[in-house]
Amino acid sequence: MATFSQQFLANVGRPQFAQGMFGLGQAIGGIPGQLEQSRLRQEMAQFDTTTLAGRKGMLQSQLEQAEDPQQRLALGEKISQIEQQEQAEQLRTTQTENVKQLANQIETELGDPELADLVRSEQVSVIQGRAEVKNYIKAREAAKRGKAAQLRYLTSVGLGDSELKAQIEAGEYEGVDEASFARLVTNMQKTEKEQTLLTELRKRGEVGQQVAEELELGIITNSQITDRFQKISAGEPTTKYANKQRMVLDGKVVWTADVTKPGQDEFPGYMDPETKEWKPVDADRLEKISEEQKQSLKDIDKSDLDIAARYLSKDPNFTALSPAEQDQAKFKFALRLNELIGKKEVDTLNEAYEKAYGERDQFQKEGWLARLFGSSEKDSGTSVDRRGRPKPKKDADEYIKEAKQVPQQ
Repeated sequence: MATFSQQFLANVGRPQFAQGMFGLGQAIGGIPGQLEQSRLRQEMAQFDTTTLAGRKGMLQSQLEQAEDPQQRLALGEKISQIEQQEQAEQLRTTQTENVKQLANQIETELGDPELADLVRSEQVSVIQGRAEVKNYIKAREAAKRGKAAQLRYLTSVGLGDSELKAQIEAGEYEGVDEASFARLVTNMQKTEKEQTLLTELRKRGEVGQQVAEELELGIITNSQITDRFQKISAGEPTTKYANKQRMVLDGKVVWTADVTKPGQDEFPGYMDPETKEWKPVDADRLEKISEEQKQSLKDIDKSDLDIAARYLSKDPNFTALSPAEQDQAKFKFALRLNELIGKKEVDTLNEAYEKAYGERDQFQKEGWLARLFGSSEKDSGTSVDRRGRPKPKKDADEYIKEAKQVPQQ
């Protein structure tokens, strides 16, 4: 024992030994700190710092451990910032869900997929979309309460002078399907707004004319008018087209023209119903429309297509079609309706609608439009009025105009 003590004391006197013992003391003294750091690392590992919730949890854990006032203040500020981010994220999620629900409601209840898409793409605001839904609900409630309420509602929305008013006064909409009445009225409002807008655009010179034409063709939407007008006015290169006319392509009525896109040579093209873009087309694929049938095409307006949609929507096969395919089906329904009336194949207006609906499967057959447009028969004799009574041939145009009103169902 004495020998060990003497050796130990001798070693202590050596600087190297003293330094080694100092390091050992440091190591032993640092063990509690290392254990604490290891525990903290394990605790922090449970938080996913790629998410706001994970970062917030980690900071809250650090706040519980911190004792320094300045450190606690800094951690509290970071937690507050994350909570603000969480609130903003929740608001965006709620807004996205509201937009989705509103668009679905517009598409299913109002039957307006175009407006629904504009809401989804935020080209139409939620406020505007909800206003359209509100109008639809008001019209539907008016339909429930009968003739007097229907007439009051028409007047309130500026349709007091429309031909629909006379039909309601005659009792033709007593007991009508509420949703159908609401869709009819809201579509009439939309059509009137569009016609007013087109008229105003055409008054604004060459630029206004071009914007109006692009709107009619579906190249742009109502919400894009201002931006489009500014770009054309600023001299931005635009697509030009000449000799625009309707023709038949692969069983579909399409717009055709001699098209010149910016930086490209002129080419014969057609307006693709799906993409609303001008695409090249081989002239051999196009079928001409007779002058007589071109006039029939001009007689078809949006109200005709809205009525066609009401009838065709009774068929699930129609609702399963794409928007462009639905447009073609509605177009063919309206053409067939005019043909039935013009050739006096029916005695009453209701019979014309029901007959056209009964033939809807024929619309898809190859050559259906060619058969229709290839006809050059001249009508003669007399037509009939809405109640099946004969009337002179000179009133045929008035009868076709009547066909644009929805009959009682």
